[in-house]
Amino acid sequence: MGDNTPSNSTSPIFEGLVPEFSAQPQRTRRTRFIAVVASALPIFAAASTSWLAGATTVTELDPTQQPPAPPEPTPQELMDATSVLGQSTHVVLAGESLKSIAELHGIPTAALLALNGLSWQTAVHEGQELVVSKQHRKTLDKSKGKLPLLAESPMLESGIRADELGRVADGAVVTALSTEMVTNARIIIQVGRELGVPNYGIVIALATAAQESHLRNLDYGDRDSVGLFQQRPSSGWGTIGQIRDPRYAARAFFGGPSSTTPGATNGLLDVPKWQHMSLTDAAQAVQISAFPEAYAKWEVSAWNWLFDLT
Repeated sequence: MGDNTPSNSTSPIFEGLVPEFSAQPQRTRRTRFIAVVASALPIFAAASTSWLAGATTVTELDPTQQPPAPPEPTPQELMDATSVLGQSTHVVLAGESLKSIAELHGIPTAALLALNGLSWQTAVHEGQELVVSKQHRKTLDKSKGKLPLLAESPMLESGIRADELGRVADGAVVTALSTEMVTNARIIIQVGRELGVPNYGIVIALATAAQESHLRNLDYGDRDSVGLFQQRPSSGWGTIGQIRDPRYAARAFFGGPSSTTPGATNGLLDVPKWQHMSLTDAAQAVQISAFPEAYAKWEVSAWNWLFDLT
């Protein structure tokens, strides 16, 4: 058998030859990779510089190129507002405001005011019902004929109602209030607010008291009539002492669930669809006066009193 032990001697074939190896083969490959990437950077940098050069900063915008502000809605557009919730009316909840109600239904606050004949100074009250869509107005038109101008026209800041073109009746005059009249008007307004009566109902009460007593707490009148509203004890409005209490008299006039004369007399809130009547018709439904048209002349003054005193 031969000797199989491996030999450490060099084969005669390779004698005198010195092998050559790369000292750092891995670094050479890495260097090539870096070189390739580095060679591409100028292209990327050049493209980036070109893109940045073409960009326009906010400070460089030409003001004349800004889009114009959207036009203010016209009175007709306000009256055509429609609730995004598909509702026709909204009952005010605790803590709500005209602005929050308008936002809830997706309509401008100005539209909510126009649809309800309210002013920017108006404060809403829990339980109050507001119209939030033009569809509700159309429904009322069909069931009750055309709504009177008072219930469908926008309100000017002064409290004077205008027609759909913003016109005010010729000769409209606001009657000045004496100290006594101011005191009694404030009581009527306060009682109305406590009962949650809409502005229109309070205006009807103010106009009624203006016609009946010039907003004075009278101790006399036709037959046994006394007080702000010239209410009669013989007709069930209460005793003379009760009627001459302005708060009692106002609550009796408004009536409704909080009436001071339940079952004996009908107040404004007891009159069906009073909100869709003219002022003079609504007042007459409560007062049963011999001069049913007399209340109308106080309408402009009553609106102004309401907004001046609140």
